[in-house]
Amino acid sequence: MMATFGCNLRPDFFLESQYIPLNHGSFGAYPRALRPLLHYFQEKAETHPDRWLRREMFPVLQENREAVANMIHCDPEELAFIMNASYGMNTVLRSIPMKEGDKILCFSTAYNAVDRLLAYIQDSRKAKLVQLELIYPLSDQQILDMTREAIEREGPESFKLGVFDAISSVPGVRFPFEKMCKLLKEYNILSLVDGAHAIGQIPLDLHAVDPDFFTTNCHKWLFAPRGTALLYVPKRNQRLIHPAIINVSYKDHRDLEDQRSSYQDEFSWPGTIDFSSYMCVKQALKYRDSLGGEDKIQTYCNDLARKGGQIAANILGTDVLENDEKNLTLHMVNVRLPLQNTTLTDSQITNHFYDKLMYEHNTMASPYKHNNKWYARLSAQVYLGEEDFEHAAKALLSVCSDLNKQ
Repeated sequence: MMATFGCNLRPDFFLESQYIPLNHGSFGAYPRALRPLLHYFQEKAETHPDRWLRREMFPVLQENREAVANMIHCDPEELAFIMNASYGMNTVLRSIPMKEGDKILCFSTAYNAVDRLLAYIQDSRKAKLVQLELIYPLSDQQILDMTREAIEREGPESFKLGVFDAISSVPGVRFPFEKMCKLLKEYNILSLVDGAHAIGQIPLDLHAVDPDFFTTNCHKWLFAPRGTALLYVPKRNQRLIHPAIINVSYKDHRDLEDQRSSYQDEFSWPGTIDFSSYMCVKQALKYRDSLGGEDKIQTYCNDLARKGGQIAANILGTDVLENDEKNLTLHMVNVRLPLQNTTLTDSQITNHFYDKLMYEHNTMASPYKHNNKWYARLSAQVYLGEEDFEHAAKALLSVCSDLNKQ
């Protein structure tokens, strides 16, 4: 029998029974069903570390890589397990050869750590960032049109790379990454997709989309333990990429005549770490199958986000951030907050929300500012129901009322 979604499924996870967790998008959560396997692999590493870490863990890692490759439609040899999407973004951006003046196309909604990474690349490589400001709600076509205009204006031949999300963090909205990859190919510009929120939230076919580089977190929406992510590099580009932590397998493949790849060897051993979370991806997929599979999970979460977002907007007396096509909202919904003229700084406001929501209302939804308006990003998940959005909205309203007095 397939599970019934909602709060009755919450005991499947380690979440406190009275906690109303509408912030799955930040840190994820993994089900209790994975813990015995996680501990089993950790014990294997302790009982005979040499045998396990030198030989026996690698076939297990390969099995997990094959399972997830099948899900996202790519070759297992194009995937590397990494600790998180930020590591993946660092790996690619710090690997790509650049010369002074090379341009990188990027967007104002980049994840804050990626924004700082791009600033570092600009400072250290003397690259030029061409950042396009996105003020939502926007249609896919508006984003693609402004991108094409910028490329034509700046000169296509001057661009080395385009960096963009599959689903942005704040606002938590879907980005037309498939069409953006295709657009950049028209101009021979490499594409790097930050898919931190992608796997488990939307169907992925990486061979069909054909990005030049793609990274995604398995510990957010796929239910793997934290510290589990993927870096996808198609074989044509593997000679360009080296991990952020260089190991003994490093090889220089800049010579175009050199068709060898050391990609798997370079990524397979980042030094001594706990590899156990990577080995639980296959089991996470089995758990998702036990719930009814990807379509059922994604349909439930998308429907709940839309219904729950409207419930929250009604309670707050505001609205949901959405475009005319209604394609921005997936598992995360963005609801405007009724904040007035508070005298606090943005950082003070954010931390006030954190503390009040966590410690007084025992819930969480990520507050953020976009286009000089404050929003809350609420995450839908299989262990939540509409009543949880109502609880969170009332908590947000209470905090807003408190802030409007300051």
